[in-house]
Amino acid sequence: MTRDDFIKQQNIAYLDCKFKKGNWCLHQNPDISLRTWAFNHLDDVFYFQDASEDNGIHVPFTIGIQTPFQLQAMVSLGDDKVISMDATFNTNDVKFHLFTLMVFDAHRIGVSIAWIITSCQTRDDLVEWLIPLKAKLLRKP
Repeated sequence: MTRDDFIKQQNIAYLDCKFKKGNWCLHQNPDISLRTWAFNHLDDVFYFQDASEDNGIHVPFTIGIQTPFQLQAMVSLGDDKVISMDATFNTNDVKFHLFTLMVFDAHRIGVSIAWIITSCQTRDDLVEWLIPLKAKLLRKP
């Protein structure tokens, strides 16, 4: 299995269409640009949290993205089955983590069901975005 197996052509075509519809750089400030992009794409963003300080406690930045195709795959292939998670670190300038969640089809081909980009990977932070993803699975559109 290669990394090419983790993303399907439907995901590429869908996101390509979304990027062509509008400029992805929506503001000179990257934080504002990302926040604007997230709120303009609520149908694809299942979780969003800005980095901030709350009573002296650092709250990490996190965005969870799931395309309609990924939601369909999660419901049809991930229900009552194993969902795998892979993470990368230090592959970008800001040292954010990229999580890819996958399910496997009958041929054991990995199908990406969500991407999460976050500045932190502690257990509590993972639970924060796994809960809304689980709720989406239980709603079964």
